[in-house]
Amino acid sequence: MRTLTLVRSGIATSVQDAGRTGRQHNGVPPGGAMDEFALRMGQHQLGHRADEAALEFVYGSLAFTTSAPCRFIVTGAPAIITIDGTKTNSGQVRETQAHPMVNIKPIGQGVYSYLHVTGGIDTPICLGSRSTSPRERLGGLNGQYLCDGDVLPLGPERTRSEPSYPVTSNISAPETLLLRFIPGFQFDLFRVETRHHVESQLFSVTPRANRMGITLDGNPIETGVASLLSEATCYGAIQIPPDGKPIILLNDRQTVGGYPKAGAVIRGDCRRLVQSQPGQRVQFVAITPQEADRIAWLEHHYLETKLA
Repeated sequence: MRTLTLVRSGIATSVQDAGRTGRQHNGVPPGGAMDEFALRMGQHQLGHRADEAALEFVYGSLAFTTSAPCRFIVTGAPAIITIDGTKTNSGQVRETQAHPMVNIKPIGQGVYSYLHVTGGIDTPICLGSRSTSPRERLGGLNGQYLCDGDVLPLGPERTRSEPSYPVTSNISAPETLLLRFIPGFQFDLFRVETRHHVESQLFSVTPRANRMGITLDGNPIETGVASLLSEATCYGAIQIPPDGKPIILLNDRQTVGGYPKAGAVIRGDCRRLVQSQPGQRVQFVAITPQEADRIAWLEHHYLETKLA
């Protein structure tokens, strides 16, 4: 069996694929790659199916070796890769012989990177996915974040494909990141001045960010909503806890919650948000469901064209 051994596991490294669906009614979040675009780009470059898994790691720090020759690519947050002492950049397929020493180090852009290896990370499928859900101890390798020395099985290498272009990181840090959101029914329960506050204020990304959600800092939002019954949550939900600091719920979110929610940030802007480092300024912009559908269609069309 071909294997990959983590010499340096990095930060919050886990096995992730596109995630699991149809399990939220059981209290199981969907999980999956935080930057789905980066995951799919890497899969495409290696000729993988959409259900094959990669390693997701934070701030581009990782070192590994493999038991056999392999091809690999790093997507998402860009990094510097050193293969047996030779430096190169991420975003292109690289080849190694057996037992290489590969070091991956960050360059200070983005947050989440993905290591794709030919054959994919071949850990057992759990509830329809290999994705790690640490809180529930599901998927990946024993349902946990990975540690130094962990050995991961690799799937069989598929027919070699030649990518026609390098992968661009598509990660930028604008002065202000606009988060387009669809207002929810609770938004109408907020005071008029509160609704204006949500859209007019500049917030900033805080270090309180993980796979469950990202907390924003700014003047506290006073919703005026005293209490709510717990209800299902969705990806991108703008949850307002009692301290008034909004939390954008993400892949490993709790499946139900009782805090008021202003609405939900669209998927494409969530992907940009998860790649934003602490201090990044953001601003909410309300849009209609019809506008959100058009944006989603355009992004899907772009991705499908890119992967054609």
